Order: sequence, then structure tokens, then C-alpha cells
Amino acid sequence: MRYPKDVEIWEYAPGRKLAEVVIKVKNIKGALAKCSQAVSDLEVNMLTGFMNAPSASKVATWSFFADVTDARGGLSEFKKSLQSIDIVESVDVLASEDGFMVDKQHFPVQWAGRKALIMRAEALSEMLLRLWSVFGTGAATIIDQMAEAMGRQSAKEIVEDFGHDFAVAQLDELLSAYTALGYAEVSIERSKSSDFPLVVHAKGLFECEANYKRRLRQGSVFFRAHLRGFMTGIFEKTFDVVEVQCQTKGDEVCSFHITISPRPVPSVYSRASERKMKGFSQSTF
Repeated sequence: MRYPKDVEIWEYAPGRKLAEVVIKVKNIKGALAKCSQAVSDLEVNMLTGFMNAPSASKVATWSFFADVTDARGGLSEFKKSLQSIDIVESVDVLASEDGFMVDKQHFPVQWAGRKALIMRAEALSEMLLRLWSVFGTGAATIIDQMAEAMGRQSAKEIVEDFGHDFAVAQLDELLSAYTALGYAEVSIERSKSSDFPLVVHAKGLFECEANYKRRLRQGSVFFRAHLRGFMTGIFEKTFDVVEVQCQTKGDEVCSFHITISPRPVPSVYSRASERKMKGFSQSTF
């Protein structure tokens, strides 16, 4: 079963008084239960939030929006009561009187310890569609190069963080990160005889969903190239990725057949140069 994952950018509750609360606590068993009981005792209703408690850290951060309209003793008492708990290291509270509040306390946004940006799938889809409308079939080369570079960069960071052997051994789990990041609901189908060919099924792939809604018969370019770049970055080999099923063609899922290519792995710069020269030689102006 899959569950939606919301990123708390803002909270809206007309006619209510809201607060954004950030509590730093000792990263020990029972810390969250102790704090949440204190919040409840003060008649504060917790809304959207998240817990950041890395296993290697001695400190955990609990952040949430809250409805403090009926808070006993007001915000000053609320903050004072939380700070008096022995496991609490600090409490920061921002308030809004008009029922609308944007998260102002969390920056930078991070993914796997590196600075990240949050973008709606619709916004990225619109960017890709604008490339198609401006550059026509030439957009495929632009999107392909951009996405492949992104995939290789993601693989590079994973190898830097965990090592090459770990990345290869945990490939299926790492490919599941596409699901965690919102690209698609990903599942992997392996060959019984060897590691490759490998098939990645992507249900609800944002790129093809957008094309399908606009009745475009254009399959995946971005995700396919990102996947190719990711595999190349992990294994340091060239891969061929072919979309064998696509939602834009009426299939239930988009499926990508991945095989190792006999071609050597070119550098990013040599690949870009080759494509540039190829495009120049085929130009008609």
C-alpha cells in the first residue's frame, strides 16, 4: 500500500490562530511521546509536521504547525512548559493570527544531506512541454542531456556517501528513491539468469501522465535519460534504456528495459560535444 507524503510548505485554517513550532530534543527513546503529551495537556492541536532524528545524531528536531486558538495560558505558557521538559534543548515558536502560515523556519531544504529544491510535478512538466513547443524535436536532445547529467550527479553523490560496492548491492532500494522523490511508483523486475537485463516499471510517471492528459503521443525522455545516467554513474558502464510500455500508448504503466551497452562510457563533455557536432551537421539553415 502507498501513502501520500506531504511536504509542509504552509497551513491554512480560516478563523483560527496558528503557530509553527520547532522543538529540539535529545534523540532518545520516548522523547516524542513525552513532548506530544505536554502539547496535548496545553490544549494545542498538532497539525502537519515531521520528525528529523538521524540515528547518528544525539539531537532530534520535531517540527509542526499547530492550532493554538484554545491554548491554555497562551503561547508564552506553551513555550515555557515545553522548555521545562528535561529532554528539550530548545523551542522556537512563530504565530499567525489570520489562519494562514508559511513555513519560515526551515532552510536550507535538504535531501540526503545536500541542498535541494521542491518543485511541483506540474511545473516541471510545463517546463518540458515548453521546450517541446519552442525547439520541436530538438527538445529531445536538450532534455536528454539535462536529465542524464542529473542522473549521473545523483549516482555520484550516492557513491561518495556510501561507496561503490554498497550502491551496487543496494541498487533495487536506490531505484525505489524515484518513488520517494515523487517521480513515479517504481517496481523492479529482474532477469532470472543475470543482473541484466533489468526492467523498471514506473506507474503514474509524472512526465507521461502530463503528456497523456494533453493527448500527446510523446513518451518519456526525461525519466528515461535520468535512469540511464543514474545507472551509468553507479556502474561506470554505458547503458541502453528503452521504454517498452508507455501510458501515452494506453499501457497501465511505463516500463523501461535496461541493458549494458558495448559502447565505452564517454565523459559528459565529450558526449555533449558529439551531440553538438551531430546537430550542426544535420542543421538545415
